[in-house]
Amino acid sequence: MMGTLTTLAYGTFRETVRDRLFYLVGIFGFIMLASTAVLSPLTIGAQSKIMVDVGLAAMAAFGLLVVVLVGSNMIRKEMDKGTIVTILARPVGRRQYLIGKFLGLNLTLACMLALMGGLFSLVLLVAPGTFSPAYLGAIYMALLEMVVINAVVVLFSTCVSAPLAAVATLGVFLIGHLSQSIRDFGDMQGTPLQQKIFAGLYYLVPNLEVFNIRGAVVHGDPIALAQFGIATVYCLGYAALLVILAGAVFRGKGLR
Repeated sequence: MMGTLTTLAYGTFRETVRDRLFYLVGIFGFIMLASTAVLSPLTIGAQSKIMVDVGLAAMAAFGLLVVVLVGSNMIRKEMDKGTIVTILARPVGRRQYLIGKFLGLNLTLACMLALMGGLFSLVLLVAPGTFSPAYLGAIYMALLEMVVINAVVVLFSTCVSAPLAAVATLGVFLIGHLSQSIRDFGDMQGTPLQQKIFAGLYYLVPNLEVFNIRGAVVHGDPIALAQFGIATVYCLGYAALLVILAGAVFRGKGLR
């Protein structure tokens, strides 16, 4: 089983890396260099904070872009072309296929964030600023968030078309960062039914604010190590649940 998963994951990684990864990394490098030039008139402290904020936000945005555009198409494309039937004709189960695709895109995200993190560190070392190990923690949290979003798009891609999967995934991303506000809004509503609906939405959609430490990192606030552990367990548990659910949906889907 591990050999099959490794083959599927590597094939997905090789397919998704072609051109897209290097273009995005190049654009990210340009953004970092441009921000250095634009922010140069500011004082060193302010310049460094804004550069860190821009760099970390750009990494998260590019990661989301890859997940939405690539993840929504990687399964649906093979289903529409019929090539998935050839793959599943081999000793490959449907759940193995989904897990392999999921792991392959995660590997792509990890490599992309590692390259961007290297450029980010290099620019900070060259520019009038300082590098902090906390930045690595923020990048790690961004990767965990993208793993959860990757699981979301895998689930949607087994149910609906690629455009709908992309839109639904973006919706989950937005709601996931507003989940606490949505729950608070529901608590303020007078109707019990409305309160139950908003509470159900709060528990159903992943709470992506668990992974958001960018503000604390930018301002140099301390971050407890326990927060990384909680975020890791939350990511693995939620992603595993979504992939299992996707496998159940995919198992009952007719292929042609």
